[in-house]
Amino acid sequence: MKYTVRFAHMKNAPAWKVGDVIKRGDIIGVMGSTGKSTATHLHIDCVEGEIKKPFMLNDMNKGNPKPNKNQLFFFIDEELFGVEPYITTGYNDPDYFAEFGKWHPAYDVVPADRHETTKHFPIHWNRSYPGIVSLIVDEPKGYGHCIYITFDTEVRQ
Repeated sequence: MKYTVRFAHMKNAPAWKVGDVIKRGDIIGVMGSTGKSTATHLHIDCVEGEIKKPFMLNDMNKGNPKPNKNQLFFFIDEELFGVEPYITTGYNDPDYFAEFGKWHPAYDVVPADRHETTKHFPIHWNRSYPGIVSLIVDEPKGYGHCIYITFDTEVRQ
């Protein structure tokens, strides 16, 4: 089955192009604070299917595209930043809902050592499945610099 993961609020536009193949260990970009972000972090979500157009949390909350927490969970590990990640906003965090009036079917994460160094701000592709860049977006009024990467759980490196 195909899934698309979105990495958002990146510092700069990704150097990748639509159609590029990304393999385990490749640097996707650098964590930042673009778009509506108020602090440096990585917003990461995962949905079912191959996505080639931007979507918002409200779209995910309506099931179009349909979020997939199980696949997203596999991205939250030490390979993501090269150091243990720290979750600042959890998946469907009730505090987020209380503040913004919508669910957050995503994680906001940062490297655990973010206050000491920026050397772990680069974001790595940490899956054994290769990814294919399906969309690159700059949404100044939303998620800022984003990259959408589609992967197929039937295809391994």
